[in-house]
Amino acid sequence: MKNIVTRLAVMAFFVLIASATFAQQYHYAVVGVFAVEINAEKFTGYVRSRLYYADYGLYNKKHLYYVYTLKSTNRAEVQAKVTSLQKESEFKDAWLYTGVLEGGALPPVVIEKPVVQVDPPKDTTAAVIPDVAPPVTADTVTVAEIPAATPDSAANAEPEVPAVVRGKLFRFVLQTADGKPVKGEVHNVDFNRGRDLATYKTDKYIDILRPSNANNPMSLVCGIFGYKEVVRFMDYNNPSTIEGGAVQDSKGAWVIPYTLERMKKGDVSVMYHVAFYKDAVVMLPESKSELDELVSMMTNNPNYRIKIHGHCNTMNSKKIIAVGQSKNYFTTKGAEEVTGNAKELSRLRALAVQNYLIDHGIDKSRADIYAWGSQNMLAPENGPSAKLNDRIEIEITAN
Repeated sequence: MKNIVTRLAVMAFFVLIASATFAQQYHYAVVGVFAVEINAEKFTGYVRSRLYYADYGLYNKKHLYYVYTLKSTNRAEVQAKVTSLQKESEFKDAWLYTGVLEGGALPPVVIEKPVVQVDPPKDTTAAVIPDVAPPVTADTVTVAEIPAATPDSAANAEPEVPAVVRGKLFRFVLQTADGKPVKGEVHNVDFNRGRDLATYKTDKYIDILRPSNANNPMSLVCGIFGYKEVVRFMDYNNPSTIEGGAVQDSKGAWVIPYTLERMKKGDVSVMYHVAFYKDAVVMLPESKSELDELVSMMTNNPNYRIKIHGHCNTMNSKKIIAVGQSKNYFTTKGAEEVTGNAKELSRLRALAVQNYLIDHGIDKSRADIYAWGSQNMLAPENGPSAKLNDRIEIEITAN
């Protein structure tokens, strides 16, 4: 009898331990709640396009998807993040959730940064970047441009090394899974403050100065339209520890490789950097860069066929500023005023993207359009993130 009681006590002890383990809860800085997973995924991408870390998980009890910017067992840390978001970002409705969320759209990001190797620079005065870093300028990064290549030398063209290296030399190499080179940019992002600290072009040697302690490991984001975004974390003091590895080439530069995964049939991607003037088909000038990436995607993948989905926020006005005969996609100069409802506005926006592709050599038959009007808004129509409702989505229908 005594043995039975002892065994039961031991079993009860382990049950309590297991229960405590499974009951461990996390705290989340939540910025959005959605009933449909695809909408949570799109909003997650939007938050990341605003240069914040984001992921989402399922609250099973109510079958809702919570989009969050921080997950931690440290409640005070998460509360500080929520307060920062409410005061300093467009996510004024951020709130703290304590509990369990299942799954996640993205690989976990290192929130508690690993211990980095201490390797003081020879000249710390010249090599320290301020904690509040401005966008990259010639004072913070030295870029060696590749000389214009002639047909005979293009295959063997090599980027030049800066004459004077004040920090460490890096070279970012982008390629597809089958080894085809991809031109683009890698962004050094401060996820905590939602800032783009620097932008590094591929196929160049880049002299990067030592980052502040708050920004090391460096968060390096490669997001080119048509490919899935890749986020990597690199210890400036020891770049070889980066996921996927890094090696130094014959010129002493750290080569940081990125393997990009193409979009495939059925994938839908939001063009987060394509934005419109209010109640207009005309796009803001900064939209051109992502539209050109779409042109490149269609040019480099001749079997791709797409559907351009137009969306808009609820319209109060029936007047629409449309692209005129001059086809000024990025300025209201030469624009025409037409009348229509939200459905018509979203149709004209999708049509403008289609025409931009046609103007750049893409056959019309490869790009269909679809107008949603305001039927699929991802944010409250009068909320701080309402601009997400005025968006273009690209669906791959064949590849």
